[in-house]
Amino acid sequence: MNKQIKNFGFIEPEIVPEDFWLGSGKLGSIVLNEKGDWREWLPIMEKQNQGNETSCCVSFGTLSALEILHKFHFETEPNYSDRFLCKMSDTDNGNTPKKVADTARHSGCVPEKEYPFVIPLDEFFQDIPQKLIDMGIDWLKDFEVGYEYTTKEQLKEALKRSPVGVAVSAWEQNDKGEYVYFGTWNHWCVLVAYDEQDRPIIWDSYDAGLKTLVKDYNFGFPQIYTLNKKKEEKRSWWQRFINWIKSLFV
Repeated sequence: MNKQIKNFGFIEPEIVPEDFWLGSGKLGSIVLNEKGDWREWLPIMEKQNQGNETSCCVSFGTLSALEILHKFHFETEPNYSDRFLCKMSDTDNGNTPKKVADTARHSGCVPEKEYPFVIPLDEFFQDIPQKLIDMGIDWLKDFEVGYEYTTKEQLKEALKRSPVGVAVSAWEQNDKGEYVYFGTWNHWCVLVAYDEQDRPIIWDSYDAGLKTLVKDYNFGFPQIYTLNKKKEEKRSWWQRFINWIKSLFV
């Protein structure tokens, strides 16, 4: 193949012994959706390229998976800021899914309306105001994020636990209109289901939303997620009063 392959922002992660894997029991993921079909809970479509190439596919894909899980668990659809996660994870011409998931785990999320997509790249990647960094940390007081790798052989089992982040080849189609692997992983998407013909269905942040891939597609570095709401701590009336006073000065 002589054509130049564009990278949409995926960088291969380094696999180390400390990584969590499905079946290890370290993460504590459980079966949530026996059908393994997450299309009912898809978030609104948000494109990573709206006039500028952000190379933030890993952040967009990771947040799509977390938004799906949030909608599944709590019946409301959040819209988290992709720009926030992209910058907080130090994305520079791409990123690894491990680093982005770790950033969500330790830096949290903020609403899109608080830190929306902007067109100029220098503004998109400007330093994040401290009040928004604090907002992400506050989000972690209510939610906790986890992730673990899985294998290609376990994809259907993994889909019962969460949408699955996957590296793909973007994009070439066969004469049936199915997307095929052409020898390199250059994009990060979310596997959300298999259809009646056992073909994988992915949710793509770049253009068309849902795409049907060829059966037995060669995914790279599949990763599942957990999103859990922390139990609210019982606070004394004095603690609640102090928190109320603090809120007046925010």
